Amino acid sequence: MGELDAACFKAVLAGGMPGEGFLCVNITAAGMVNLDAAAYANPSLVIELTEYGQRHPRELTGVLEGWRRDGARIAIDDVGPDIGQLRAALHLRPDFIKLDRTLLAGCDRHSSKRLFLAQALEVCRYLGAEAIAEGIEKPGELKVLKDLGVEYGQGYLLGRPQPGWEKARIMAGEG
Repeated sequence: MGELDAACFKAVLAGGMPGEGFLCVNITAAGMVNLDAAAYANPSLVIELTEYGQRHPRELTGVLEGWRRDGARIAIDDVGPDIGQLRAALHLRPDFIKLDRTLLAGCDRHSSKRLFLAQALEVCRYLGAEAIAEGIEKPGELKVLKDLGVEYGQGYLLGRPQPGWEKARIMAGEG
């Protein structure tokens, strides 16, 4: 899987980097160790690391440092209520932590969910990582997230997935 993942990563980057903003690319931990950071790292690149729990976090730390040194930023994807994921974040020290929908679903209706989410955000702050809330689907969830200080989010409430070129066209005011 790592070799296929690395090949897909290379194919995405062959399309070039954006003029503004960031290019966020998902890659597994296994695929990441098969790539040369110096050849691909760029200040506009955010690597969304998936399946990082299947490798020992200390094994990845050195690999990630090479990518950071060459300008890339690191995000860990799909962080949910599993304490092992937060423990991995302590070792990996990502720039972004993407909070899975399982953490925020119902946070507008259940105080226990809101409290757990607030604690996960404290871990993000402690690590100096920006939190990105995934799967925002309801206005009440968005309000709670804003109240808790979350600045970044994605989900159907905020916009449906679309091709990069379409998003660029809309942002340029052409549609």
